[in-house]
Amino acid sequence: MLKLKKPAAAVLAAALMLSFCSCSEEQGKEQQQSGDTYHFHWKDYTLFETLGDSAKVELKDDFAAAVNYEWASKQKEDFTYSISSFGEANKTVVHNKRAMLEDKSFQNKNIELVRAMDGLYNDTKYKDSLGVEPLKTYLGYIDGIKTLDDVTAYMTDNSKNPFAVALVNIGYFENEALDCEVALDIKLPYLTLENKEYYISISNEGLKKKDTREKQIRYLLERCGYSEKEIEKVISGSFRFESKLASLDYSYISDLKTVKTRAEVLEMAGKYPFKEMLDHYKITTCDNFMGEFAFLDKLENIYKQNNVEDMKAYFKSALALKSILILDTDAFNFYQDSNLDRTNKFAQRIDREQDFYFFYLLGQTSLTAAVDQAYIDYYYDEATHKEIKDFIRQIKEKYLILIDSNKHLSDASKKAVREKLNKLGENVMLPSNKADFTDVKLKTKEEGGSFLDAMGEIKRKEYEHVGEMVQTHLGRSFWDIYNPDLSTTTVGASYFRMQNTIYIKMGILVDPMYNNSAPIEKKLGSFVAVLGHEISHAFDVNNISMDADGKKTDIVTKEEMSFVQDMKERIQSQFAGYEPFEGCGGYSSACDVAGEVIADAEGVKAALMIGKDIEGFDYDLFFRSYAAFWRTIETKARQKDDVANDEHPLDYLRINYTMLQFDEFIETYGIKPGDGMYMDPSQRILIW
Repeated sequence: MLKLKKPAAAVLAAALMLSFCSCSEEQGKEQQQSGDTYHFHWKDYTLFETLGDSAKVELKDDFAAAVNYEWASKQKEDFTYSISSFGEANKTVVHNKRAMLEDKSFQNKNIELVRAMDGLYNDTKYKDSLGVEPLKTYLGYIDGIKTLDDVTAYMTDNSKNPFAVALVNIGYFENEALDCEVALDIKLPYLTLENKEYYISISNEGLKKKDTREKQIRYLLERCGYSEKEIEKVISGSFRFESKLASLDYSYISDLKTVKTRAEVLEMAGKYPFKEMLDHYKITTCDNFMGEFAFLDKLENIYKQNNVEDMKAYFKSALALKSILILDTDAFNFYQDSNLDRTNKFAQRIDREQDFYFFYLLGQTSLTAAVDQAYIDYYYDEATHKEIKDFIRQIKEKYLILIDSNKHLSDASKKAVREKLNKLGENVMLPSNKADFTDVKLKTKEEGGSFLDAMGEIKRKEYEHVGEMVQTHLGRSFWDIYNPDLSTTTVGASYFRMQNTIYIKMGILVDPMYNNSAPIEKKLGSFVAVLGHEISHAFDVNNISMDADGKKTDIVTKEEMSFVQDMKERIQSQFAGYEPFEGCGGYSSACDVAGEVIADAEGVKAALMIGKDIEGFDYDLFFRSYAAFWRTIETKARQKDDVANDEHPLDYLRINYTMLQFDEFIETYGIKPGDGMYMDPSQRILIW
């Protein structure tokens, strides 16, 4: 995405907003009542440095701080897991996985593989005894490369290339040109600096990244016995070849409407051995390809004999960096220390539980399917599944009411939006397929194996599964258990626009996020509001143009949706300039939080509509439950990054800004003009 320079007037306006938002609480109250654009002025009490100051905060001025103080005051400065409801849930899921592994009465192929990986990673004494010997073995295979044919053989040999590093990667993705199939997605190769711009015009960020990666490569190669001269050759050769890769035509943003045939793609590849890669992973009948066509078309220009030595250097660099977290304790610690940004005064090293890293690493591979299948077999609860499905039904019923009462949409548009809602896919807890690793054999520690050895088999399985997916007819809402991005043990929920489908993972259905014996007000104020949030994404400013089948057809006209754009601009103006703490940096006047802010409010609105139908509904418990769901304590480094890069507002802003949109909240707590939790109704942002 292009970054445009702001006009002078916009810069001035942002400066004025910054000054405005930095005013005292009393000044803020006065300006709230003046009819000017609303700005919040809550202090950031979600830092250990400021937590104690929130003891006397009144609920009417800062709901998040007041409601969550008792919980926050009991927390210790330990970021092994994030200090939040999400962190508590994540810890529960990780501990559930460990309990599952330790139960020896629980036996099947999936748990057998996970236990094998557990022995290779979590037996620190065994892992440390291997040191970097596994890496030395695989570096030796690269040393044996002499010709282009050798390069081709290496890229298609998982026993020698454990991470399947190649000059083009493959995956699968939905495409609007297809109905019940996914296309093979031609993806960009791994770059050690991650961003192609760092090779073309090196910024300060690029220089920092380059320095860090070179230190890590140098460290491992030194331990593997490489001389200083040999190391310099690897580092310079890798950077030189990656610069050539980066100079090819990268689009980054996939064309979701264009599909090409196998013959067309192989013609593009020319002398680059893309066919050999497809054949190796048994992808022989797929005729739907998408992705980085222009890159593939030019790749043969650098796939030449005179680049073989630099390609070898690139393979070594990639192998080293991808291995550093799975070797021994010394390598892991070096990675942690060298990755710390010393130029960020708020940066600090955070160490997690060993199991956190173990399951995280498995979660980046296709073996996440084995973990998830075992977790489903061990923990799945039919009653919970039934209750979640019923809550989705109720939320959809309320959205139908909101759609019908919308004053901005024509009857035709309302009909199209209703159809989209009625066709919304509901993937709850259970993926569509089951994990099958019957053809995978891992070498255990008793057999002298290593985590690095195992990666070759796991990567082979991943790419062969890509072949299965692109050569099979699937339903629109197909949930692939092998997809790490959709792991059901993730603590989260999501909406996928190309499928018009929501995903509710098992990982989020644990305390304190969800408890099927909790009062209805607590369920509605926390998890059900999140259900409403995800469903609302089907109709937000980014997705409303997509139809019921996930295709861009502009079911609502731009004129009709202008009110959504108005709300987006209102939110941006209300957030602009707010800085959580000195040195953090404030939200810009073009901040991209509007979509999530609106979804938060709409989710709560739908949940409140359900609550209104319940006699004696406890609104206080409802609102407190929402605040508890998003409670958190963070580091300054994390908040600084979130303000700059995250499309979600900081959690205490999600609580307070959402709450003051509702009359029920104002009435429950007797909020009045001049209170910190008051917003004039004319300034609110609800859409539906």
